[in-house]
Amino acid sequence: MAQETMGQRIVGEAKKALRLTLYFGFWFSALTLLTHEILQQHGLPFAHWGLAWIKAALCAKFILIGQAFYPMRHSDGSDLWRIVLPRSFVYLGVVFSLNVLEVVVEGLFHGERFVDALQHFANGNPVYAFALAWVYWLILVPYLLMGSLDRYVNNRA
Repeated sequence: MAQETMGQRIVGEAKKALRLTLYFGFWFSALTLLTHEILQQHGLPFAHWGLAWIKAALCAKFILIGQAFYPMRHSDGSDLWRIVLPRSFVYLGVVFSLNVLEVVVEGLFHGERFVDALQHFANGNPVYAFALAWVYWLILVPYLLMGSLDRYVNNRA
């Protein structure tokens, strides 16, 4: 019985990871294509799409780990925004940090120093970095709201 429960938990976690990876993957792919077209680059950005899906899987895993360590608590009368808003900024920090790490690793892979690679993030433009964080936050909030609402409804039922 205990192994069956453990198996069910593993399958449940795998399903959550897949759903979150798909959610982030579609968003990150759309942003990749949009950036590609804004910059008027030639050809399709297949390599960048691949990186978008890898980043989506990593973000999904880190967010699921974060949710395990910092779960959303619900109680009757709690304002949904009070529950979701602080966590959205924590998870934004995770996603944003992974983006910075991606740029640094890519720079180190091409033989750049850490500081030089870090300067490539958001093209060294703080407004662009803020806009990127804002878009990522707007991606995260619906996911967190829907997950929180789903848990709240299930707890009430």
